This record gives sequence, structure tokens and C-alpha cells, in this order.
Amino acid sequence: MNKDIKISNIQVRSLIVSTVIGVGVLTLPNTLTNILGKDGWMVIIISGILMIPLIILITQIFKENPNKDYFEIGKETLGGSIFTICLLILLAHFIVLLGIITRSLGESVKAFLLPTTPIEIIIILFIIASSYISVHDIDIIARASFFIYPIIVEFTLLIVLLSIPKADFTNVLPLFQSDLSNIPKGIEETFFVFSGFEVILFALPYVEERDKVVKSSIIAMGIVTLIYLSIFIMTLTKFSVQQIQRQMFPSIMLAKLIDLPGYFLQNLDGVFMAIWVLVIYSTMGPAYFAAGKILSKIFNTKGHKHFIWALAPIIYWIALKPDNIAALDNTLSKVTKVLGFISVIVVPLLIYIVGIAKRRMAE
Repeated sequence: MNKDIKISNIQVRSLIVSTVIGVGVLTLPNTLTNILGKDGWMVIIISGILMIPLIILITQIFKENPNKDYFEIGKETLGGSIFTICLLILLAHFIVLLGIITRSLGESVKAFLLPTTPIEIIIILFIIASSYISVHDIDIIARASFFIYPIIVEFTLLIVLLSIPKADFTNVLPLFQSDLSNIPKGIEETFFVFSGFEVILFALPYVEERDKVVKSSIIAMGIVTLIYLSIFIMTLTKFSVQQIQRQMFPSIMLAKLIDLPGYFLQNLDGVFMAIWVLVIYSTMGPAYFAAGKILSKIFNTKGHKHFIWALAPIIYWIALKPDNIAALDNTLSKVTKVLGFISVIVVPLLIYIVGIAKRRMAE
């Protein structure tokens, strides 16, 4: 554990928000309306609430193991062999997640910004750009997130405010008309759009004010939930459920309908995509860093920089493996949900329970 690395609580909050908010927000309205229609907003709220116990669990693990990082805690608690298997699962989760992020970004940029540019070129350039930030330590990535965090919040607020004048809020009504038995399926589908907060596994050991980290993390997840909820509701006020279900990227179509006052700039979809490339960059960086860091610990090397470049062709191959965006959702998204569930829920819970058992046996 490098004791020279220091991260503030506002940087933790920024890191969580900028990492979680990514490509998922572009397709979230489509995903939820296909499952629960207008009542998809319920799943967003429930999923956001369910993230809180996970955050508390993770922070509690570090609280009970002061001055240790995730790798030290896991190895001491579960043993070297078992924890290495857990790390390999987490590594696979991050690599597949990176493939999904880059492919989704490539598809959306090609569709709305660069229609004549080969998607391979878009993906390669984005991976190279992401490698630049990923070779640094977590404190540098947290500082970068600190600058992107207000852009995410302010631009979302701008989209909502500019959408309100022509919004038809009757489209949201009536409430509770869908089959509520589909809520568990909706939560399963939205797990992907909330993934990314597990990056705190690599950041929490270096937070300066540990007593405030739970509050900062919960506030961050609350902000993420509000952003998703705002985008979903505003999309409903502009389109019918059937229209949203036919659009792969409803959030971009929402921005496309907005005209700034005075008509000095029509259609915000280009601006929306340009800013969202920056936002997705802040999602890619921490996940890419985490994958490299895991490999450096598995192979017991001093740094993770060379693993970042070694992972680039693997991420590129995974990103281009699905034939189209629909195949991406049917294959890679399902894989990362399983890997993420094990890495983010099962493993921390196992570390917590085994840790308690060992301490009681030692007393």
C-alpha cells in the first residue's frame, strides 16, 4: 500500500459519479420501458437504494482493516489461492466492461457524430486516449474525475431545464400500470448502469477523512440515481413508450429535440455526444486502471503501466467480437452482470463474513 497517495472525500464522490455515469445512461430509458413501460422509474430508485448496503459493506471492510489495501485484506482473509481466483473474476469483469464501454461509445459516436469513420478507428483512438490516464495511480484518476464531475451534473441539469418548457408530463401517467413482477428483472438489467462504483475498492484505503467516506459515497450514489431518474422521466415527457422502445439511444434523441433560447444553437445532440465522450472517458479510466492494477498484483510487479498497454488489444478484440449492438447486449452484457455480481456482492460479503469469523476465533 502506497501511503503517499491521498484522496479527499469530494474526490471519492467525483470518482463514483464519473465512473458510474457512462454509456448506460444512453440506453437506460429503452431498457426500462421494454421491461416496465412507464413505471421504469421505480427500478431506478430501488436499484439506487440497493447500492447503499453494498457501499456500507465495502467501507466497513476497510474500517475493520485499517492501513491495508483491498489486495492485502483479501489475501489475509481468504488466503492467497482463493483470493487470486476472486481477483481473476474481478479482472474478467473489468475487461468485459471495458469492451462494452468502447463498443457502445463507438456505435453512438458513429451514429451521431462520425458516420463515415470506421468504428475500428474510433475504438482504437479511444483505447489509446484512455490508456494515457490509466497508467497513473488512483489519486491522479480521482483528480481527473473531480474536474469532470461538475460537467456531468451541470449538463444533466441543463438538459432537464431546457426540456421542461415543451415537456408533456401527462405521458408519465398513469402510474403503477405495468406488471410489477418484472421489477426483479428490471433491477437485474439496471445492475450494469450502476456498475463502476466498485472502483472504490481501490480508492478507499487512501481517503484522508475515513469517517466521512460513507456519507460521501452515499451522496454520490444519490446523485447518480437522480441523474438517471431525471433523464428517464424527461425522455418519457417527450416520447411515447413505443417510440422509446424503438430507439436504441433515447437520451440522445431527447437532446436532439432541444433548442437553446434564441435559436443560436439548434439540436444539442452533437454537443451532448461531445460531452458524453468526455464522461465515458472518465468511466473508462478507472476501470482500465483497476484491470491493470489487478494484473500487477497477481504477477507481483512494482507497477501496472505495462499491463495497461498489454490489455489494449484484448479490449479491442472483445469490443468488436459482437456483430452489432443487439448482440453486444445479448452476450457481453449478460457476462459482465454475472461477473459483476460475484465480484461486487459475493466476494466483499465473503471477505466480511470470514473476517468476522477469524476475529472471533482469535479472541
